[in-house]
Amino acid sequence: MKIDRFKDYDPGVRDLVLRFEKQASGGVSFFDVDELEVIMDYYLEVSDDEALETAVNYGENLFPGSGEVRLRKAHLLSIRGQYDEALRILKSLEQTEPDNTDVSYALGAVYGMMGRAQESIDCYQRAAADGYELDMVYGNIGDEYYSMGQLEQAAQYYRKSVEVNPEESRSLYNLASTETERGNGEAAADFFNKLIEDRPYNKWAWFGLGLIYNRLNLYEKGADAYEYALAIDRTLFDAYLGLADCYIDMGDNARAVQTLRDSIDYTDDHAYIYFCIGCIYKESGNFHTATVYLHDALKEDPAYAAAWRQLGICSQKLGYMEEAAGYFRRSIDLDPESDDGWICLADLYIGQERWSEAFQLLHSSYPGTDDSLPFATRICYCLYRLRWADRLRSFLATGQQDVQTIYFSLLATYPQLADDMDLASFLLGYDINGTQNL
Repeated sequence: MKIDRFKDYDPGVRDLVLRFEKQASGGVSFFDVDELEVIMDYYLEVSDDEALETAVNYGENLFPGSGEVRLRKAHLLSIRGQYDEALRILKSLEQTEPDNTDVSYALGAVYGMMGRAQESIDCYQRAAADGYELDMVYGNIGDEYYSMGQLEQAAQYYRKSVEVNPEESRSLYNLASTETERGNGEAAADFFNKLIEDRPYNKWAWFGLGLIYNRLNLYEKGADAYEYALAIDRTLFDAYLGLADCYIDMGDNARAVQTLRDSIDYTDDHAYIYFCIGCIYKESGNFHTATVYLHDALKEDPAYAAAWRQLGICSQKLGYMEEAAGYFRRSIDLDPESDDGWICLADLYIGQERWSEAFQLLHSSYPGTDDSLPFATRICYCLYRLRWADRLRSFLATGQQDVQTIYFSLLATYPQLADDMDLASFLLGYDINGTQNL
């Protein structure tokens, strides 16, 4: 099923955009500034920056002094990470049009992308002065407060957004998520239930309620809420995902799989659906069926690194070690920044007692950061098995990981080490008997 890219737009917008695209392909047509605004805003909303660039360039050639075209150029630059250039344009526009709330909104967006949350909030507050699209503005302010870890203020603004527009999907989702994160799930459920009493056909309120119940471990109630959302709109893809999660948590994998199959007509990302189904079968120990679905995911998207990795895990479980190693290497090639592929391949080598190969792999990719404990744990394990005491001592001396933390991680990862007094004594500052140095 091909998703209609103009589904939520008026026919007039569709006709303008299609006429512009025909003109850009060699047709002859003219657009005034107002029409170009509509076209540029459409591309901005659907995140088509290449088409937006074409429209902006067209507008700059015809109307070089237009503030509206310059404003959209600033949006384009910010999307592409050229924040300083975007700010230069917006600051210039702000000087000439100090009461232009569209400029204030754009400044808020750029500051938000730059991680300057308080400045972003200040700009959004100025943008709210005209009372236009307050649901979106308040939602953005909530996002900025959330980025600063100020969850109570974030929830406050998400509620303000919903008060303006009870069907503001993003704010409803973020409100449900934020309130449960801050331990306010039951009160949030009451809020959503009251909202549903007033608006029983609010699909996003039902969706948010499903999310809250799921995080409160009330899986049956969560499933019911998602079912209501789908009864209102069977194309609501995210509700299928939430419903499948509830069924998984209830231990009903068959219904979870069927739910995901039912969702496939409502997304272009078929690879993700096949991946999710494959993971369900993998987690239940049905590695053969999992492999089938993971291969289906890779047919849809051959660059799906996580699918290659899960395929490697299934092959390893089935005893196909060389195939598994190949799949893990493919995952690493596609996504070398992810730790997971490196760890999976290292664990395969460790399981085969290929300590030196595992060590070389881990050492070559060791991030050396605070969150790289899985690497440090396995590096220490391999060095210990290789009896390379000096190398182990040197690694521990770097101080990148606390020795006691590594020791407990070793015991958690390799429980068989619990009775190994040599290891315990070494990590307490003593030598290992009978070691061989490099």
